[in-house]
Amino acid sequence: MSTLQKEKNLESRPWAEEVADQVLKRKQKSFVCEGMWTPSGFFHIGNARPEIFTPYAVKKAIEERKKPVQQNFIIDDFDAVRKIPEDLNIPEKQHEKYLGFPCATAPSPIPGYTSWAEAFTSNIRKFIPQFGVKLNITSAFETYKKGKFNDLIVFSLNHSKEIVQVWSQVSGSEKATKGFVPIQILCEKCKRIYYTNVTKWDGKKVSYECDCGQKGTVSPLNGNAKLHWRVHWAAHWILNKVDFESAGKDHFSKGGSVDVGQALMKEVFKKKPPIQVPTEFIQIGGAKMSGSVGNVINLEQWLEVASPELFRFLNFSYKPNSVIEFSLTDNSFILLNDRFDRCERIYYDLEEAETKSMTQKLKRVYELSLIEKPGKRILQVHYPFLANIAQLFDPKKQLEQALEIFIQTKHLPKGLSTKEKGILQQKLERAQNWVNNWAPESYKISFLETMPSEVSFSPEQRKTLDEISRAILKEKTPEAIQKAIFDISRNNTIEPKQSFKAIYQIVLGKKFGPKVGNLAFAFGKEKIAKRLQEASNTH
Repeated sequence: MSTLQKEKNLESRPWAEEVADQVLKRKQKSFVCEGMWTPSGFFHIGNARPEIFTPYAVKKAIEERKKPVQQNFIIDDFDAVRKIPEDLNIPEKQHEKYLGFPCATAPSPIPGYTSWAEAFTSNIRKFIPQFGVKLNITSAFETYKKGKFNDLIVFSLNHSKEIVQVWSQVSGSEKATKGFVPIQILCEKCKRIYYTNVTKWDGKKVSYECDCGQKGTVSPLNGNAKLHWRVHWAAHWILNKVDFESAGKDHFSKGGSVDVGQALMKEVFKKKPPIQVPTEFIQIGGAKMSGSVGNVINLEQWLEVASPELFRFLNFSYKPNSVIEFSLTDNSFILLNDRFDRCERIYYDLEEAETKSMTQKLKRVYELSLIEKPGKRILQVHYPFLANIAQLFDPKKQLEQALEIFIQTKHLPKGLSTKEKGILQQKLERAQNWVNNWAPESYKISFLETMPSEVSFSPEQRKTLDEISRAILKEKTPEAIQKAIFDISRNNTIEPKQSFKAIYQIVLGKKFGPKVGNLAFAFGKEKIAKRLQEASNTH
């Protein structure tokens, strides 16, 4: 589906404003949006979408209505380590050191951290503020230890039969059978939580068995136990008075955790459940990003190659129920930059969308994507050209030379301020990082110091290259050079693609590459023209 078709499918208002309308119907003085994540592996942009940015989008829409609203992010670190991420490269014989322990108490698999949870949440605490998101970050483990769930634990255990009944009706789960007690005990002996089974609740203590052989009776309060996931989720909604929460689409399957949680809130706890919408996955090559598998892009990696505003745009411009197919290693990254640039031009009235309503919507999406107020003027360089220049001029040492090329090619105006130069330097640095670490080979360029000896051209091709070399020196813009190559090739009955292939071979040593017009300004028009003249004299 083309970019234009995707934009036509969007409704007239950003999706977050429509969800905010539903939340505000609750007629409260203040509101809470929440997300929850288990630190089972590396946090990545696929996690950030449902657990941070979908709630954030709704929070921002509520905030702009001048209503008090808070965003919570729950680190579900009382959950057990169940799988070792592949990219940690931990030998299988060492897995026992981590498996079954709560994430909060399992040792760190990465040097420098005190626990498994800390190792995988430090990235969030360090980098999420740079995306313009203010979170109230809470540890589920610490909340249990402080006794804040004590009343809800006692209530849940006293109403186990009702919970099991509702759960069974909604999900049909065989696990929710007679005698099931919806809580997990932290084993007093092995200190693991994943391998225990509760057999009885007597009103004050629970009896349990553990796979390590331990049998015991213990109070389930003050961090000795964790409610079963489906009850645990509802308990957070009650404790934190949550009005909105999203989650990955897998939780929204019929009879899944969302359906069960919503039913428990209404029928057992007698509370109003939060408004929930499913958020689709961000996929790489058709596969869901997974921290335990390792096919991820984390927050730090994103900031190394792209602005936080670009990721905000990614989240605001797609509805949560839209799958996003994305990678830093293919053309989808370039297309995302193109979409953002188009949205920016529309905001500055330099371009219009297909309809007035779409124009207004895209302007609003651009506003929501910004962290600071928009600048007085637009500063855009088409990303492939930005990446070309970033390979030829060091942004830290040769910024002025790079900016001069952007001005010559009409990408930027003259008289850039110090602040504007700083913005452009950061863009160049990020493009340089992208080329060095992620870009496909087609975007990597280096000038061949000597012309390949194996190339040979027909008289018609040599004549065409000679005329193109003179046109390159004459034309003032990359676009004009591109057009000249097409026109000259056709006038000489040469297929334009053959001329481009020849130029790439003698300049880059490749059969493909970026636009020749961009290359001419990146390497220098005289340098490219000289190489074409050399080729035209080769027999």
